[in-house]
Amino acid sequence: MNKILLVIQREYTTRVRKVSFWLLTLLVPILLAALYAIPIYMALKPQDRVVVLVADESGVFGGLDRDDASRGDSRFVSNDVVEYRYAASLEYARRVMDKDEDVSAILYVRSRASEAIPTDACLYYKSDLPTQQTRYDVDMQLQRILRNRLLQAHGISDDEYALISGTKINLRTEDMETGREAFLGVKTALGLVLSLLIYVAIFMFGSQVMRGVVEEKSSRIVEVVVCSVKPFQLMMGKVIGIALVGLTQFLMWVMLTGVALVGIQAGNRDLFGAAQQKHAVTEIATKGSEATAQMSLSGDMADVPQMVEGIAAIDFGAIVPAFLFFFIFGYLLYATLFAAAGAMSDNDTDTQLFSLPLTVPLLLVLLLMPTIVDSPSGGLSVALSLIPFTSPVAMMLRIPFGVPLWQIWLSMALIVVTFPLCTWMAAKIYSKSILRFNLLATWRQRRKKDVDEER
Repeated sequence: MNKILLVIQREYTTRVRKVSFWLLTLLVPILLAALYAIPIYMALKPQDRVVVLVADESGVFGGLDRDDASRGDSRFVSNDVVEYRYAASLEYARRVMDKDEDVSAILYVRSRASEAIPTDACLYYKSDLPTQQTRYDVDMQLQRILRNRLLQAHGISDDEYALISGTKINLRTEDMETGREAFLGVKTALGLVLSLLIYVAIFMFGSQVMRGVVEEKSSRIVEVVVCSVKPFQLMMGKVIGIALVGLTQFLMWVMLTGVALVGIQAGNRDLFGAAQQKHAVTEIATKGSEATAQMSLSGDMADVPQMVEGIAAIDFGAIVPAFLFFFIFGYLLYATLFAAAGAMSDNDTDTQLFSLPLTVPLLLVLLLMPTIVDSPSGGLSVALSLIPFTSPVAMMLRIPFGVPLWQIWLSMALIVVTFPLCTWMAAKIYSKSILRFNLLATWRQRRKKDVDEER
């Protein structure tokens, strides 16, 4: 046991002292904080006002052939984003655009004799593509003016239209026994995040184990080490030591990211105060995008209070312990296998060959993620969450949706039973291969050599 602790200490201190460890530890929180703050800053910073010329052949959108009294609110309204100016024709608008550098685009509304209401419009630009916010504003005003014209034509008041458009049936999904709403969107996002975290951790830190074994083997340092430490002790010390390095780095990422976010918000109170007034940071981060525009028009934008309610409804008391268990045992299970693969490898080409079979089970879960999310209680989802080599990712994808307690315990028991078996098998491979170079090509030749050595 003391020798394993010495190997753990060596692996931990060697990697923690590396410059690359600290660079990655410091850069990742900065990048995460930047991903959070930059979209908000770009969305809320003051933008230059652009000029759009409106050439309306139909006259429906405040064209020049209608008098001011009949226009009312059926005209484009200039704002802080876009200033609208009317042009008599498309040709005239083009001549103005050629001479006036302030004009950024021309909105041309076509008129066809077969159409009482125009259904086609084009936003022309000359050199610079109009910003998404400009296109969003033009589209919103087109829909507003067309709606007002239709309301006037059919004699519908604004209150009546608000009643019609605001009346809809909200379909909810609830558990009959508990009466709790499903909040499928929130649970799907949480399951994807948790499962991807485990997937990334397994392969990032597991590959470090494999590379460490290959480096020691190729440099012949391992020949000196195994003179005083058994191969099994060396393997377990390496696996646990790198696990502690990964855990240290993960905890530092969480703390430093939190400090960076608090610092950014404290230094830009006005900016993030404006973000909070708009109810959703995610909505602001994507403000001006075509996706947000379409969602806003259709009224499908997620309600932030409902999202918060969905997060509050999740049983984190059960999710956090399960995440820690599958995070630790998933890493330990695969790290021992990666160590065995590294012991059988002499170079990077061999590591890719031996690590390919190890990646297949979890890659299969990634490919089947849509199926698992669509039917978290289906037979395939249950099977993947019980098989030890796929359960760390598959179970965390299912747990936010609610998993019977017996399935969670059975999955944990199976991975606990499988881990010693894999460790024993990996230790046998590790001890047989750690000192070998240029292994013989065929299994019969390798077996014959093993028998000769035993004699």
